[in-house]
Amino acid sequence: MTNGINAVTAKDYPKAEEQLQEALQIAARFPAGDARTGFTLNTLGLTYREEKRYSDSEKAFEKALGIFEQADGAGSLNVGNIDFNIASVLMAEGRYDNALPYIQKSQSIYLRILGPGSLKAASVLCMTGEVYRNQKKFQAAEIPLKQCADAREAAEGIESADFGDALYSLGLVYAQLGRYALADSTLKMTEKIREHTLGVTSPEFADALEAHAGVLKSMNRDPEAAREEAMAAAIHRLGKKLK
Repeated sequence: MTNGINAVTAKDYPKAEEQLQEALQIAARFPAGDARTGFTLNTLGLTYREEKRYSDSEKAFEKALGIFEQADGAGSLNVGNIDFNIASVLMAEGRYDNALPYIQKSQSIYLRILGPGSLKAASVLCMTGEVYRNQKKFQAAEIPLKQCADAREAAEGIESADFGDALYSLGLVYAQLGRYALADSTLKMTEKIREHTLGVTSPEFADALEAHAGVLKSMNRDPEAAREEAMAAAIHRLGKKLK
């Protein structure tokens, strides 16, 4: 299990899978519902998720969920974490309607156990907003994304990549709602945060530049938009050369 975790950290996913599968064979001797088996399955699910093997990831998480519900109870923190992980896989597959019940279950657990100010509760709010944004329910997306951004700013300050991610999604929602002044300021701050935390060559910084350029065009600020688009294009070209 430890070797598998170390391999995941090193992004050596084939080795991680091999070690975790061996751990599961050993765990088969444990009593039914042993939490160690659940933790192993959860780590295996995370490994599959990194490899974009979403079907395998979902199956591993579902098995872990059953074990933790039996071992710790349906309202335990471990169950909340697995619900969150399953939701993340379903969202990666674009199955937003399926993801929402898992998000809601994890949110109720995090709020009850960790409180509304916890970073995990904030992550669930961002995930909720992302579901609504991808469903084009922009009015519904605004509130949880704003709450997520506020919670992350309070917990980590403005120089946080996670805070930047929340602002990015919020800026996209403002743009879709036609609230261009808010979108402009929000995406401009996103650019500064991503430049500082991720660097000027990061694809995330380029994404923020492109989104901001779209807003600037909607505000008839074409020269500014052209500069941001040119910078984003240069970053993308550099990224291709480095691959």
